[in-house]
Amino acid sequence: MIFGHGDDAYRYGAQIKMDFSSNIYFGADLSGLQAHLASRFGIVGHYPEPEAVGLERMLAEKFGVPEETIMVTNGATEAIYLIAQLYSGWASIIPQPTFTEYEDACKIYNHLLSYNTDDELEILPEDRLYWLCNPNNPTGNVVNKQLINHVIRQNPRYLYVVDQSYEDYTLSPMLKPHDLTDCYNVMLVHSLSKKYCIPGLRLGFIFSSPIIIDRLRQIRQPWTVNAVAIEAGKYLLEHDPKMVPDLPDYLAEAQRLRQQLSAIDGLLVMDTATHFMLVNIDHGDTHDLKKWLIDHYGILIRDASNFRSLDNHCFRVTARTPEEDDRLVEALNEYLNSY
Repeated sequence: MIFGHGDDAYRYGAQIKMDFSSNIYFGADLSGLQAHLASRFGIVGHYPEPEAVGLERMLAEKFGVPEETIMVTNGATEAIYLIAQLYSGWASIIPQPTFTEYEDACKIYNHLLSYNTDDELEILPEDRLYWLCNPNNPTGNVVNKQLINHVIRQNPRYLYVVDQSYEDYTLSPMLKPHDLTDCYNVMLVHSLSKKYCIPGLRLGFIFSSPIIIDRLRQIRQPWTVNAVAIEAGKYLLEHDPKMVPDLPDYLAEAQRLRQQLSAIDGLLVMDTATHFMLVNIDHGDTHDLKKWLIDHYGILIRDASNFRSLDNHCFRVTARTPEEDDRLVEALNEYLNSY
C-alpha cells in the first residue's frame, strides 16, 4: 500500500498549508541533529556497518537487555516484512481496522489470513502469528499493557507481534523490552522514526528472543540501514531530545479537537488515547472531502477508506496547534453545511 499512507503532501506541493494527515509530530526541533549530521557528512563516502551493531549496542544498554535481543531495521516497515518472511506460510490473525502493511507483508509470504478472533481456535492451524498495533493506527485506541502481557504468557505456543510505533504519543503504559526478557513468543516492534520525528531516515528496531533475532538476521539483506540513519540514531540516543515539548498538553489539545469535531452534526469521532483520531462523516465521501479541503483551505487529511473494514466515509486527522485545529473544525462545518 505504498501510495495509500498519510503525509502525501508531496502530491499537492504548495497547496498544502496544514497537514493533518501525518502521525508524526509537526513541531519537532531537528536543528541539533541537522548540525551533527552536517558535521559528519563524510560518512556517506563509506559503506555503513552491514548491520547496525553499534546502534544496537546502545539500544540494548538503554533498555537494559542483552545485545542479542535487539535488531535495528530500516523503519518499522522492514521489521514487519522480515517477520512475515520468517514465518512464511503461517496463519496470521490481524484484527481490523489496523495498519495495512501487516496484511500486505503477510500476503507476499503466503500467510493464511484471519481478520477476527472469534472462531480461529477451531479453524486455524497452531502455527500462527497475532499482530497488534498499540496504540492502534488508525483508531488511536490502546490495549492495556497488563492484558497483552497476560495473553502472551498464557499462550506460549503462539507468536505475537506487538507494534508500538506510536508508544511515545500516549500516556498509557506501554510494554518495555525488559518486561519480556523471559518470553520467547513475542516480537516488539519500535519506531525511532516516529519517536524522534525523522520518518525520512527510516529507523526502527525489533526486540525479541535471541533465537528469533538470529533467524531474522539470517534472512535480511546487508546494509538495509544507511550510514546517515545509523549516525542519526546514535546521536539521538545519546542526547535523547524531547521532540514533543509537553506531551500531556499536546494530548489535551487532541482531546479538545476530538470534542470540537464530535459536536459537529454529521461527524462521529472514535475515542483515542493518542494524538490522532478516526472520524466517520455522514454526508459526501472522504475522496471528495479531501479534495475540497485542499482546494478551499489548503488542509490535508488522511483518507482512511483503504483500511480494511472502513469505507469512503472514514478519515483520520492528527492534532496540530489550537489555531490550526480550530481552522479544521471551521472547514468541516462549512463542508457539511453545504449538504
